[in-house]
Amino acid sequence: MKRLYTILLFLISVLAIEAQNLTVQSFRMDEQDLTANTAGTIVMDQNGNKCALIKVETTLKGFTFDAGSLGVVKTEQKVGEIWIYVPEGVKRLSIFHDGYMPIRDYDLGMMLRRARTYVLTLSVRKQGEREEAATSQFVIFQVNPSSATVEINGERLPVQNGTATKMMPFGSYDYRIQADGYVSEVGKVNVNDPKQPHVVGVILKREGQENLYTVGSVTFKMIPVKGATFEMGATKEQLGDAQKEEKPAHSVTLDDYYIGETEVSQALWREVMNNNPSAYKGNDLPVCNVSWDDCQEFIKKLNEKTGKKFRLPTEAEWEFAARGGTESRGYLYSGSNEVLSVAWHNRDSNRDRHNGPYAIRSKTPNELGIYDMSGNVNEWCSDWFGPYSSEPQTNPQGPASGKERVYRGGSWWYYGKSCRVSRRNSGTVDKRGVIGLRLAMSK
Repeated sequence: MKRLYTILLFLISVLAIEAQNLTVQSFRMDEQDLTANTAGTIVMDQNGNKCALIKVETTLKGFTFDAGSLGVVKTEQKVGEIWIYVPEGVKRLSIFHDGYMPIRDYDLGMMLRRARTYVLTLSVRKQGEREEAATSQFVIFQVNPSSATVEINGERLPVQNGTATKMMPFGSYDYRIQADGYVSEVGKVNVNDPKQPHVVGVILKREGQENLYTVGSVTFKMIPVKGATFEMGATKEQLGDAQKEEKPAHSVTLDDYYIGETEVSQALWREVMNNNPSAYKGNDLPVCNVSWDDCQEFIKKLNEKTGKKFRLPTEAEWEFAARGGTESRGYLYSGSNEVLSVAWHNRDSNRDRHNGPYAIRSKTPNELGIYDMSGNVNEWCSDWFGPYSSEPQTNPQGPASGKERVYRGGSWWYYGKSCRVSRRNSGTVDKRGVIGLRLAMSK
């Protein structure tokens, strides 16, 4: 009876093992992977030669391996992989796991060479069923400069010619790309599609150029604005000239954001839209004669080209930046109490308007290093126009609906008092004229 019980247990265990089989899905040498020949991941065999490295792609743990008479020098469990270091000359590999039928003397199809990296992909197949669904995906990082290092969840990946690859189990992972002299980039990658690689392209910006963006031949800069609470509207320095729509002054709190160093130039508009609606032409002149709707189309195409999320500033963001943000000195205009030093505006009582707008960056910037927030051309904001409330607000977006959109800043067409930082204007979404735009972007 005892013997029969033992036999039954053996048969049950065999059936359980046969219910699921391991299979080798693929085996190849990875010419781009230099792990086996990179300082820090090199392993020497007993003869002092560099080992070959087999990266076994699997989400399972608990494996043992046998490389025959040459033996296995070392194994390391990694995320989604097991690294097996073996001497040069290995041709076959046996794979064992307590929960599966073993793979004995699997023919690798080649004699492994020292200091080379190979990839073996395992899968699990139930008896009589199709292979079980894959639960991992190749992640490919393409980085510039090619000297950049790539880390994913703290593990440094080998990079060859600007490319790093790794098979990852499904999940969300943190990555970090860095290089000397460049601004590091961090992000997340979600791994969930076994059918195709997940490609992450990263171009690092040089230090000091992290807020520069290039479209075609045109480069522009975004200025970081640290969020804070400020008084918006007819504050004390504005009271002598403030109009009723600027009142009452009220408290506004903003989060961090970015805003354009300059108004959008005609060169950038033409690069994105392939046209230039401005009446006065010049690459370094601000684009104008654009409606609010035109600006939305421009921003949509710009975002498609850059992969970013540019937008128009809210009216509150515009005014806070114009006042100099947290560096504000309480000026009447953006950067000065003397309008001539910071703003192109109409000084002629006969309104001599033939000169048109002036080149961006040709006046003194404000406290944040932003140009032309007073004068040159008006600038569309995202908000519908509406009366102010005396209640404190946080990140206000303006009324939910309206007839006209806000534009700010004054222009070369207007008198100096119209260039004050609290002055408000509005127009229908199809209005054109001496109005351009300035970009913003959330942090």
